[in-house]
Amino acid sequence: MYTGIMGSWTPVPCQCCLTSTIRSLAVIQLRHAVKPEAKRWLISRLEGRKKDGGARLLVHPGEDDDGSMILLSATPYSLLRGTEVLGLAKLDDSGSMRAFSYDNRASFPNSENTDEFLTLAERQFLVKHEADSIRVRDEEHVPGYPKLRLYPGQPIDAVCAYFGVSIAFYFSFLGFFSVSLVPMALFGVAYYVFSLDFLDRHIVFAIFSVIWSTVTLELWKRHSAAAAYRWGTLQLKSQFEGPRGQYWGPLGINPITGRREPYYPSWKRKMRMLLASTPTVCAFLGLAVDGMVLFLYWERWAQNSYGTSSSVLAPVWLLLPSITHTLYVELLNGIYKRVAIVLTEWENHRVESAFQNHLTIKVLAFRFFNCFALLFYITFYMQDLLLLKKRLASLLIVSQVSNQFIECILPYLLQRLKLRRKDGKQGVSEDQPLVDVVFTEGELPAYEGLFDDYMELFVQFGYASLFSCVYPLTAALLVLNNLTEIRTDALKICKLHQKPFPCPASNIGVWQVAFETLGYFAVITNCFLISISPEVKELCRDVGVTPALSLLYAVGVEHILIALKLVVAFAIPDEPSWVKLKLMQMDFCSWEALKRMETKQALAAAEG
Repeated sequence: MYTGIMGSWTPVPCQCCLTSTIRSLAVIQLRHAVKPEAKRWLISRLEGRKKDGGARLLVHPGEDDDGSMILLSATPYSLLRGTEVLGLAKLDDSGSMRAFSYDNRASFPNSENTDEFLTLAERQFLVKHEADSIRVRDEEHVPGYPKLRLYPGQPIDAVCAYFGVSIAFYFSFLGFFSVSLVPMALFGVAYYVFSLDFLDRHIVFAIFSVIWSTVTLELWKRHSAAAAYRWGTLQLKSQFEGPRGQYWGPLGINPITGRREPYYPSWKRKMRMLLASTPTVCAFLGLAVDGMVLFLYWERWAQNSYGTSSSVLAPVWLLLPSITHTLYVELLNGIYKRVAIVLTEWENHRVESAFQNHLTIKVLAFRFFNCFALLFYITFYMQDLLLLKKRLASLLIVSQVSNQFIECILPYLLQRLKLRRKDGKQGVSEDQPLVDVVFTEGELPAYEGLFDDYMELFVQFGYASLFSCVYPLTAALLVLNNLTEIRTDALKICKLHQKPFPCPASNIGVWQVAFETLGYFAVITNCFLISISPEVKELCRDVGVTPALSLLYAVGVEHILIALKLVVAFAIPDEPSWVKLKLMQMDFCSWEALKRMETKQALAAAEG
C-alpha cells in the first residue's frame, strides 16, 4: 500500500484532516500515451468540489503529468460522510450495529480514526463511489482529444480495485453449499460401499433431495442475514442510479434530476430486443437442440456398434459421444455468454441494474436449457435411467475438469510463461519498486465478476437436487470438486486478475430466487423419477396398478412434497431471532434520533 507525503497530494480543505502522510486507496491506470492536459483535466474533476461535479477526493499525480497512474485517497470527513450517505451500519457504544450518523459520530467507538473504524474494503468502496459520481459541466470533449465527446452526467468507468462484501458472500455461499452436500455425499457413498439394496434408492434419494434443497436454502438465508448484519450491509440504502458510462443518445433533460444526460427512447430499445436479441437467443437455442439430436443419434450408433464389436477400444467409443457433447455444451455456453454481453450493450440500457438484469435473464435461461434440456428429455420422454446416469456422470466429471482447467490452470500457466519471457523471473520480486508492482498488476486482465462462478454453483445445485437419485455419487463428486474450487477461485481472484473494487451487498441477490425456483423443478423431476424407477414399476405390476394410475399417484406425491417444502420454508425463519431484535433496536434508535432532531428544529424556530 502506497503511503505518500502530504505535500504531494491535493491540499485538504480543513485543518482537522491534516496529516503528515496519506495512504492511497485506489489507483487509476491510464493509457501510456495519454496527453498531459487530459490527465490534468481528470485530476481536476476528481479533486473538484461536489457542487461543481467533482468527487472531492485526495489525488496524487504519480510520477508527473506524463505518467499513466493516478493515486486516490480521501479525507476522514469524506469517508465518514460517505458512510452515512450509503447507510453502512457500524458498532455503537452499546455494542449494537446501527446505521452510522456523522452528527452522532461520538457514540461510535474509533470513529475519529477511520483506519480502524472502517475496513480497507469499505474505504476503497467509498472512494470508488465518490469517483463514480463525478460529472462534467461545460466541456464538450476530453481536453487533448477533440473526438472523445462527453455527455454531462456521465460517470467515468475506468477504476479497478479490491475485494468487498459481494465477493465475501460468494465464498461464504460456496463453503456453505459444499458443507451442505456432505450428508448427501455420505448417503450416496453408503449405497456403493455397504450395498444398501434393501432401500429403494430412487424413493429415498428423491425425498431426501427435496427436503435437502429446501432446508439448505432456508438455512442459507439465516446465515447470510447474520453475515450481512456483521458486515453492516443488511439495511443498505437504495441509491438513485445515474446513467451508465456506455449509455448513449441525444442529450435531454432528466425530469427527476434536472440534469442534462443522454436520452434513448424505450420503444427503440424494445424493438432491438424483439427484432435482434430474441432471434439471436433462439438461434443459439437451436444450436443447443442440434447438439442434443446429434448426441442421441451418435449414442444410439455407439450402443449398436458396441454390441457387435470385439475391439478393446469399444468401451472408449461408447463414452465418446457423451464426452464430446459435454465439451460442446461448455463451448456453446462460453460463446453465448460473449454474444449476450454484446447484445445487452447494444440494447443501450440506461442504468447498470437494468443492464445486469437483462444479461442475467439471457444467460441464465440459455444455460439452464443447454445444461438440463437433454437430461429432462432423457428423463421424461425416453425414460432411460441408464443413459441418464451415464450422461450425468459425464457432465459431473468432464465439465468440472474442463472448467477448472479453463478458468484457473490455463490462465496461470500463460501468466507464468509471460513473466518468464518478460524478465526471466518466476514472479514479482519482493524488493521490486512499488511502481513496477503496480504496473505489473495493472497488466493483469480485469476480473469479469461473479456471474460465471454463481452459474457454476447453480448448475451443481441442479445436478444434486434434480438427478442425484439416479446417480447417488453426484454429491460426493461435487464435494471433491468444490474442495479444489475454493482454492482455484481464490487463486484466480488474487493472482490472475486485477482486484475488483469492493461492492456492498446484503445477500446473493437474484441467485437466491434462481436456486429456489430450481428447488420446485426438483420436486417435479424427482416424483417422475420415482414413478419410472424399476422397483416402483415392478410393484405396480404386482398390485395391478396401470402406468396411467401410477402417474397420477406421482402427481399426488408431488403436491404433497411441494406442500412439505412450503411448510419447511415457513417453519425456518429467514433471519435469526437475535438479528431481528438488533434490527428493531436500530429502527428504534433511528426514530429516537429523528424525534430529537425535530425537537431541536422546533426549539430553534421558537427561539428565532
